[in-house]
Amino acid sequence: MIIDIHVHCFPDEVAQRSIAARSQKFSIVPVTDGTTTQLKNSMKKAGVDISIMQPIALKPEQTMKMNRWSLNAKGDGIESFGTIHPDFPDWREEIKWLVDNGFKGVKFHADCQGYYVDDPHMLNIYERILDAGLIILFHSGVDHAFTKPFKCTPSRIRKVMDSLPGGNIIAAHMGGYRYWDEVEKYLLGRDVYFDTAYSIHELGVERAEKLIKYHGVEKVLFGTDCPWRNQAEDIRLIKSMNLSKKDIKAILGENARKILNFV
Repeated sequence: MIIDIHVHCFPDEVAQRSIAARSQKFSIVPVTDGTTTQLKNSMKKAGVDISIMQPIALKPEQTMKMNRWSLNAKGDGIESFGTIHPDFPDWREEIKWLVDNGFKGVKFHADCQGYYVDDPHMLNIYERILDAGLIILFHSGVDHAFTKPFKCTPSRIRKVMDSLPGGNIIAAHMGGYRYWDEVEKYLLGRDVYFDTAYSIHELGVERAEKLIKYHGVEKVLFGTDCPWRNQAEDIRLIKSMNLSKKDIKAILGENARKILNFV
C-alpha cells in the first residue's frame, strides 16, 4: 500500500484560479489542476492507493466550510485531515466533529493562519487534538508565499513537543523546508514524524537518505505536496535510495498505515 500523506485539492469552482495564481507567482508548474478528479488520475498513474488532503482555513469562518467540503470530497482513495483556524471560537466542538466523522488529524499552517506555532495560547488546542487521538501536521520551514520570520521552524516545533510530550506530530517537508541544519539540531532522532513533501528533490537523494537514516526510517512518511510535485517522480526518488525493500515499503505506506490506523 502506498499512502501519500500530504496533498492539496480545492473545490472545482476555485481550483483553477487558486492553482494558476500560485503557479504564476512562484514559477511552479503544477502537476494537476488542483481538483480531486485529476488527483485520482495522478494516483492511478503513480500506483498510489490513498492520498490524504491537507486543507487550510485561512480565516476563522472558513474552518467549518473547509471541513465539510473535505468530508464530501473523501472517497475513492482520497482521505483528508481537518483544519482549525487558531481564532475559531468553537474549536472544541469542531475537534469532536472531526473525530465523529472519521478524520485522522488536523493540519496547521502558521504562516497562512497568522500565528507562531509555539504561541502559548495554542497549547490548549494542540493538547485537545492529541487527547482526542488525532494527529497534528504542521507546515514546517519556508513557504514561498511569505518572507522571514517564518512562523513554524524546527526550533519552534521542538518547543511544542517539549510542552506536549506524546501524541503523533508530523513536521512536514522533512522537518522544515530549507531549514535542514535546524532540523538536524532540534528534531533529528526525536519523537516526531517527518513527511517527504516537496523536499527530496531539493535535498537531493543522498542528503535525504542520510536524514532518514539518522532520524529513523520508522518516523518518515511519504508525502508529495501534489499538485506541486509529481507523485510518480517522488516515488521513484525514494525507491532510488540505498535503503532495504522493507524500509522503502515502510516509508511509502506502512508507517502511515500504522499511525492512521488503516487496516
